[in-house]
Amino acid sequence: MPASTIDIKEIKKQLAKSENVRSCARRHNTIGNLSAMKVCYLLRHYPDLSVSEIANLVGLSVSAASRCLTKLKTADVVTASKQAQTVRFQLKTNDFTNYLIAELGDS
Repeated sequence: MPASTIDIKEIKKQLAKSENVRSCARRHNTIGNLSAMKVCYLLRHYPDLSVSEIANLVGLSVSAASRCLTKLKTADVVTASKQAQTVRFQLKTNDFTNYLIAELGDS
């Protein structure tokens, strides 16, 4: 498309309003962290883990694992369910997590 036909102001407005762009940026920023990626890997292969199980497996404190899970939940990557006194986490099913699952593979 020739530069003379591009409506820069309109494109800037579209970018500013795009929830998809903001959502994608939040997700990539969140999962770019190695600990977060390890959590995603665990939940991909071992769904339904508690915070303490995740902390133990990833080598984080429970507090650090909880902060990581909160960020992943905010980014719409994980979901939580409460079973009695325990909160358990799973990967959400959406286009992004499907892509992530493919990237994490079966190994």
